[in-house]
Amino acid sequence: MRRLFVQFYLLLMACFLGAVLLIGAVYKQAVDKVGERYLSDLLVASLSLIQSELKDVPPEQWSGTLAKLDHGLTFPLKIERDTAYTLDAEARAALGRGEIVMLEDNYLFLQRIPNSSFLLVAGPLRYLFFLHQLKWVDYALLALVGLSLGIPALLWLRPHWNQLMQLEQTAASLAEGDLSARVQLPSSSGVWQVGVAFNRMADNIGTLLAGRKALIDAVAHELRTPLARLRYRLALLGGDPDSAPHQAIERDLAAIDSLLQELLLHARLDRPQVPLTLSRFSVREWLTERLAEQAPLASGIDWQDDSRGETTLVADRHLLSRALDNLLSNARRYARQVVRVRLEQEAGRFCLSVEDDGPGIPPEERERVLEPFVRLDESRGRDSGGHGLGLSIVLGIARAHHGTLSITTSPLGGARFVLCWPSAGTVHTVTQGNIPLTDAGEGHA
Repeated sequence: MRRLFVQFYLLLMACFLGAVLLIGAVYKQAVDKVGERYLSDLLVASLSLIQSELKDVPPEQWSGTLAKLDHGLTFPLKIERDTAYTLDAEARAALGRGEIVMLEDNYLFLQRIPNSSFLLVAGPLRYLFFLHQLKWVDYALLALVGLSLGIPALLWLRPHWNQLMQLEQTAASLAEGDLSARVQLPSSSGVWQVGVAFNRMADNIGTLLAGRKALIDAVAHELRTPLARLRYRLALLGGDPDSAPHQAIERDLAAIDSLLQELLLHARLDRPQVPLTLSRFSVREWLTERLAEQAPLASGIDWQDDSRGETTLVADRHLLSRALDNLLSNARRYARQVVRVRLEQEAGRFCLSVEDDGPGIPPEERERVLEPFVRLDESRGRDSGGHGLGLSIVLGIARAHHGTLSITTSPLGGARFVLCWPSAGTVHTVTQGNIPLTDAGEGHA
């Protein structure tokens, strides 16, 4: 709010000062003209009066005679020689033309008496001194008015800022998975139409997500029935189950079934809030188990566990195992000789990294490869197998644990996937949700 208020206040002050300066310039020009005319008439009248009164007095006695006279003026009036003042050439030329010259520092006005070397000196004029002081009063008043403009600006901006903050908080709640979050603004609000549009958008998002989940669940359910019938009819056909055609059909059916499982898991993880079944288990035992399942699938690869120490995790073991299996399978397909796994705890979070010495992933493709059904055409193509959902599922599991998934270049030369999640945030979620923790001995959830 401070930044928005400062911007609005500076704009308001700029407009205010612009208007004041414009009005002041017009007013000053008018006052200066009137003041100059007034002083000119006053000095001309004074000069005419003095000439009439001193016409029979020698010039050397003008000053003394004038001092004895009482003209009822509010300012001193005297006669002095023109050598009494140090004037520049321009001022002396003006005096020679019969013009009035002002000495700003002394608040004096000078006019030459015709056909003489004497000057009629008026002043110092008190009202000029007052005007000089009034200038600083004007500046102080302008500053006071400028500061007072901040009060209505703040009073106007504060309710709008609170309503915008409510919009921001509701948007954050939607992003965190609370699809029931809606903004509540009074109809008199200046951003009420924005709130209505926001709520309509949230309703549409909820409808779209619910419709997509229902569609995927329905398609998966409907496909399982003909898939089971195909397996049944394949068994009724008889023949050698070890024959190449029979084995090919079995692989195709297994691939379809695996794709359905992947789709259902992806749909589950794509929901804003994923329920977790948390358990506490040993990292060393868990990593050894996952690597042991992958090793027979690629005997020529050196599987390395680079973790240090004994660590206990609190997480959804089933989902985390699925994420690690997907990362290991991905690394196995593209590694040349080495796949390295490391789990470490740092800065209040766990980081699980899987890296290989394969061709790697170009930096410009690292975000796109995490999208569902995306496969890179060059280094990681369709000939390597998979459905294109593995990394997207890993990203969903990371988000379910309030974590992140990033891709970098491995020191081995290939890709390095790093899955990080808060080490204490998950336990906090368990406490808030009253989800019981299970023992590591219970195995997968």
